[in-house]
Amino acid sequence: MTCGVQLGSQHRRRGIRLVAGLVCAAVAWSASADPVFHAVKPDEIAWKEIRRSPRLLRAMIHGEQENAGPFTFRVRAAAGHRLPPHTHPDERVITVLEGTYWSAVGDTWDDSKLIAFPAGSFYVVPAGVPHYSAVLEGETTFQESGTGPSRNDMIPQPAK
Repeated sequence: MTCGVQLGSQHRRRGIRLVAGLVCAAVAWSASADPVFHAVKPDEIAWKEIRRSPRLLRAMIHGEQENAGPFTFRVRAAAGHRLPPHTHPDERVITVLEGTYWSAVGDTWDDSKLIAFPAGSFYVVPAGVPHYSAVLEGETTFQESGTGPSRNDMIPQPAK
């Protein structure tokens, strides 16, 4: 049994184009609806030793600082670690995971300006703002995120 409706060739071509368009849209949607999921569990973190004394370890968690796009790394630092005044071309977001991380804003090191950020603390350093940090006791682990390409631009310090 047929419905008795016949489509002319022009209507048939429109129908085919419509179906083809819908298929293309569905394929494009399915590709974008399933983004790459990236996860790292604690036992999968690949720590790399940067310095032995005082001990400093770093692990890239997501992306790379040198490449375009977001990146996140973790740092595990022992007492005595000091990062002299520097800037970044991008905003940095820091979360202290363990221990206490000390940080301050300024282009010259000044111990009296250091602020203690205990585990659970979160702070943001805007792009271009000079800052410095230290681990004064025990061991500290923090996570830092930014947008690359990025770098550390060290600020020359006066001779002592």
